[in-house]
Amino acid sequence: MLPKIKDLQHLLFLAEEKHFAKAAQRAFLSQSAFSRSIAGLEAELGLKLFDRASRHVHITTDGARILKLARHLLASAANLSREAELLRCGEAGDIAIGSGPYTSNLLTVPVIAAARQRLHHVRFRLEVDHTAALLQKLEDEEIHLFLSDIQEIPMQGPWSVEPLGCYTSSVLCRRGHPLAKRRQLPLSVLHDMDLASVHIPRPIRRNLANALGYALPEQVPIAFECESVAALRDFVLSSDAVLLAPPELFHHELHAGLLETLSITPWRLPHHNPLRVDLGMVWFAERTPTSAMRTLMELVRQESQQRLSQGLKAYRAPA
Repeated sequence: MLPKIKDLQHLLFLAEEKHFAKAAQRAFLSQSAFSRSIAGLEAELGLKLFDRASRHVHITTDGARILKLARHLLASAANLSREAELLRCGEAGDIAIGSGPYTSNLLTVPVIAAARQRLHHVRFRLEVDHTAALLQKLEDEEIHLFLSDIQEIPMQGPWSVEPLGCYTSSVLCRRGHPLAKRRQLPLSVLHDMDLASVHIPRPIRRNLANALGYALPEQVPIAFECESVAALRDFVLSSDAVLLAPPELFHHELHAGLLETLSITPWRLPHHNPLRVDLGMVWFAERTPTSAMRTLMELVRQESQQRLSQGLKAYRAPA
């Protein structure tokens, strides 16, 4: 049998006190019970750990070697208890979050920043990718949950999906663009434009194709596709391409006059905008969330209420 943590603790007490009565007091035991504990440990190990004298005890050479190992084990046990306590309180661990590129800037990064104010010892890792890739990463257990458009997520699967709200994209261009001076633009102008965007989920691409009069989603003229918001911005600032993106991501560029928003007549209202993202939170249904994950998920809900439109929730999660 393996020695119990309690027995190793008694070994440490006796080695430090060199006196059975004093060591027994530290263990909150009677002297006879404490003596039986030490004798039992010696019998279990088959080693004499202490030399008994009339007034004091002295640890043997074998006892000293066992004591050294016991100190390491006791320290590890204390660390284990502390780690478990931190996990229970949501103050330790790792959380890997997936998110789309626009969603990362609009919601995910602010959520992580808020979470760090509460979860000081939790390490966060953010994986930025499109919905299909994030779903695969969830299945491969590379991430714990993700925030992304949920229109193309299958209804049946081992995951839970919680709709959070929606946001829409606008058409942005650089200052001095040939279209920038026109107050209202028909949808048809996009036929002749180079479009720049992140990867567009197939349901949204289909909506955009229908709005533009294309038969197939693949016909939408995306000239530059990139998952980097910064790269998309730089591309549009140095070309006549227009960017399909939420204007909130480019507040500084719009305020400084570097970018301008083009007003596409049919897209004024969210339910008319084919670039509407129905955002949701996705995680494995059969995995019990840690305390830290529960805190993070609640912050996602709170931030979503503040940052997203709540009137459009097209997806119903499986019961």
